[in-house]
Amino acid sequence: MTALDLAFFRRFLDRATRVIVAEAPYLTDLDAAIGDADHGANLKRGFTSATDALAAEPPATPGALLTAVGVHLTNTVGGASGPLYGTVLRRMGKILGDEPVVEPEALGRALAAAVASVRRLGDAAPGDKTMVDALQPAADAYAEALARGGVTAALDAAARAARAGAEATIPMRARRGRASYLGDRSIGHQDPGATSSALLVTALYEATDPELCAAPVEATEVSAPEPERAPGRVGMVLVSHSRDVAAATAALARALTGTGSPAPVAAAGGLPDGSVGTSAELVRAAVAKADEGAGVVVLCDMGSAVLTVKALLADGSLGTADTRIADAPFVEGAVTALVTASAGGDLAAVLAATDDARTYRKL
Repeated sequence: MTALDLAFFRRFLDRATRVIVAEAPYLTDLDAAIGDADHGANLKRGFTSATDALAAEPPATPGALLTAVGVHLTNTVGGASGPLYGTVLRRMGKILGDEPVVEPEALGRALAAAVASVRRLGDAAPGDKTMVDALQPAADAYAEALARGGVTAALDAAARAARAGAEATIPMRARRGRASYLGDRSIGHQDPGATSSALLVTALYEATDPELCAAPVEATEVSAPEPERAPGRVGMVLVSHSRDVAAATAALARALTGTGSPAPVAAAGGLPDGSVGTSAELVRAAVAKADEGAGVVVLCDMGSAVLTVKALLADGSLGTADTRIADAPFVEGAVTALVTASAGGDLAAVLAATDDARTYRKL
């Protein structure tokens, strides 16, 4: 029977790192369709740097190893992947404790606890098109198979279930995460988080075979790059009482789109002389700048910003653009709107995304 000792979990970490490095282009390709196009790059950076960091001070037990990697991922991986994958490994490490050799039943408890923690953190359930769609079936399959046989067969069952779960996300409509901003446009794409989760669970199974772990990793062939998008995306205008707030929010939204060609976003902050206030002149200019013919969504910070835009809409002085005000928080709404527009979402999809941002709970 496979010994779940420190050597086993070191093989798992090494195999997982090599798989992530090899599959980073594939994961990024998946993420480009429905996310920020950074999933593979972020995980590659986190796992490779974790291996380097742990070489200097090697943990002495499986639990300590997983905890250390989890903390490192939380601190170094960008986007949502860092907290989520960090939670998986930290929670597993805590359940495994200080034992030098892990009992198979303890590994099952650790997998179940990790999935429960991720579900709470992301407010996600099976069917939401997230990493949970791979992790939950894996934990369930492991527990069921372990009751019938040994740990190797249980890990094999977990890996198979995780891969099947990832593939099952293709026809799903995303209900959580950045992909949810696309609505029905998320259908037909495999979820990148579920895919990377399946890769990690598979690496856990492969750690039972030292020779397999040492074998080269064959990367999945990625699709051809998307052609440059033609003009015609929804534009976004940010109207704030402060020039700096509007400009900084626009820069943040661009940075979080994960694409080199974000949809147009224009800032209309403050008065023309830079002082605090709202300017009809700046709003008109910003709408004209953001208009590519597919409509413009305007986000306002408060009070007179809303009144100024409403007045301009009422008198028809915003040109030919189909301009709508989004009832959404300024920063969250800006990010969701630009991500959705940059992915090709139409005016209705962008407004729906900002509506989701308005109801997003943080506690």
